[in-house]
Amino acid sequence: MSGSRGPFQSRAKGESKLKLLTTLRGRLAAMTSDAYLPERVAMLYRLSATDVHVILVAAGITAFALWGQVGVKLMALWFIWLGVASAVRYVLARIYRRRRPALEDAARWENYFCLASALVGAAWGLTLMLIGYIPASAQDLTFTLLISSTAMGLPSSLAPSPKAFTSFIVPMLAPTVAMLFAFGGGLNTSTAMLMLVLASVVVAMYLSNYLALMDTLAYTNRNTVLLQDLRVAENSLTASLAEQELIFDTAAVGIAFIRQKTVLKCNLRFAQILGYEKEEMLGQAARVWFKSEEEFMVEDSRANARLAEQRNYSSETQLRRKDGSLIWVSADSRAIDPNDPQAGVITSIGDITQRKTAEAALRQTKERLDLAMQSSSISIWEWDVRRGTIYVDAGLAQITGDEPRERFLTLDEMARLLHPDDVVAMRKAQSECFRGVAPLYRVEYRLKTAGGEWVWILSRGRVVGRTKDGRVLRVTGTNVDISQRKLAEAELLSALQQEKEMSERKSRFAALAQHEFRTPLSTILSSAELLEHYSDSLSAEDRLTMLHGMQSGVKRMDALIENVLTIGKADAGTLKFSPTPVDLGELCKKVTEELRKDVAAHYVVRFERDFERGSVSLDPILLRRVLTNLLSNAVKFSRTGSTVSLKLTERNAHALIEVSDQGIGIPIEDQARLCEIFHRASNVDNRQGAGLGLAVVKKAIELHGGTISIDSKVNDGTRVSLRLPLIEARGAA
Repeated sequence: MSGSRGPFQSRAKGESKLKLLTTLRGRLAAMTSDAYLPERVAMLYRLSATDVHVILVAAGITAFALWGQVGVKLMALWFIWLGVASAVRYVLARIYRRRRPALEDAARWENYFCLASALVGAAWGLTLMLIGYIPASAQDLTFTLLISSTAMGLPSSLAPSPKAFTSFIVPMLAPTVAMLFAFGGGLNTSTAMLMLVLASVVVAMYLSNYLALMDTLAYTNRNTVLLQDLRVAENSLTASLAEQELIFDTAAVGIAFIRQKTVLKCNLRFAQILGYEKEEMLGQAARVWFKSEEEFMVEDSRANARLAEQRNYSSETQLRRKDGSLIWVSADSRAIDPNDPQAGVITSIGDITQRKTAEAALRQTKERLDLAMQSSSISIWEWDVRRGTIYVDAGLAQITGDEPRERFLTLDEMARLLHPDDVVAMRKAQSECFRGVAPLYRVEYRLKTAGGEWVWILSRGRVVGRTKDGRVLRVTGTNVDISQRKLAEAELLSALQQEKEMSERKSRFAALAQHEFRTPLSTILSSAELLEHYSDSLSAEDRLTMLHGMQSGVKRMDALIENVLTIGKADAGTLKFSPTPVDLGELCKKVTEELRKDVAAHYVVRFERDFERGSVSLDPILLRRVLTNLLSNAVKFSRTGSTVSLKLTERNAHALIEVSDQGIGIPIEDQARLCEIFHRASNVDNRQGAGLGLAVVKKAIELHGGTISIDSKVNDGTRVSLRLPLIEARGAA
């Protein structure tokens, strides 16, 4: 067994030696280390001033105990040396405290102290050598040891600095020990050996104290660092808690910690939102804020279900304030421990009553706007120029009669709905708006409906988006159905045109009436004056001619008055139509013969008849006026000696009456307006007439259900054709 343990024992011894060497190296490294040098130097100077009185007390006790046993000279020198050494150390400490050197000057002040220690130690060693001290008895030996021990008391304060300790011990012991060994002898040798042993013990004690001091400084330093870190952490934690508390108290939203449906803590804003003081909220049950128990239970079950899924719960609900009023709040809740929602919930609330009120008002406004747009046929559109699409809402479909829906139309699809005549106007308005010439896009155009008809649209818009270089991105606007307005405008324009024409007619009638009445009246007046004053000197033929002229003028004015009355009654809707059985052929013949008597000397009047019917249902008064006007016009606008004819025929159960002349004819541009009141052809010159004859003819023929047509060429005569229906039943009526 012992042989088997040999290698292991050798290995253990080697490891012990290695560990011892490592420890010694560490100790030596610690001895020569500059670690904590500023602290050690400060301690060195502080201790050197505080142990002076202790050393002096110990020296006095030693001197008292050995008084009379040793030489007085040795004891006196010892006390002088102690006094000088203590004074030096005290002065150094005072200078250090006054100077308060910087930390980086610690090494320099350590060197100052080492120099002073070396001088003090060398002073005692040299003193012993100079006096030639040789211990001659046991008392001297004892005194020497005690002196050395007391002197060794000085290095106890040198523990912070190995350099200062070495500087003191070596100069003091080296001369004395060397001298003792040099003198020889048993007593001297014993004394020297004892002094070396004592010095070794002191060195060992010093090393132990120094290492303990270094460990203490290290622990103190670590404790100081830890204490500083602790203070920093404490300050940071305090600041963080204060900051959190400040944020909690001054938050814009209400925050509360709720456990078991009871408020344990809340900030001021939470209490203000619900109308309470902050102190009143503590211990308050959450259910008192809800309008009813049912609402609280529903909200609580929803929140618990959400929190049990380890998710936050958000809601918008109505709560009851302390004064009973209701407010809308947005609430967000989260569990402190997601795995245990019952441990407590952090709830934040914000007052959204104004937002809810605004939303309700906005919703009502939108509903009113939608209703107004639907009732007023307004449509909203938006044109995305980059994509080339136009958004139109359901209002446009309502205008065009399509299915009400929102749509996105391409430019080609929109172009197919436009009236071709309005494309140019739309492009012009678009260009002016895009270029900034016009602030608004505004154009009126026609849009095709689902039934293929056209409705008038007023489109207005504004550019709402441009690129940095000015290109248009988006345009938005409205479409309004203005068909009714356009119809009203057309009717108004028509009424204005009619009013204008009526005014012109009145003006022309006033001028014509003045001419038509003044001329025959002048003739009648002059003839009457001639007959009154010169009837005796006039022949019977002249008097007859004057009378016939007066009669002709009266007939002419009577005809004009009748025509005016007829037109007036027709416009007012009071012109009477009284059909009776009439022999149309005889009526035409009679009117023709009456005209022939008046113009036989200047015109040829013919009547042709191819009409075998007897009586037909017609209004003889209106028909006579029609025939008289047509024949009078034919004579009036014909050259002297020409032929005027009236032809009566029957065709397809209609009576066809044609009045022809060989007169000046009617220009093509006047033929369409010949039947208008007061309108006369442009080539009538100064011929008599008021422009009423054909208007009376047209109205009378229309009352009979007939038609009138005119065929004329300038300088080639005119033919007026009347077509009257022949219904026996009407005659019977």
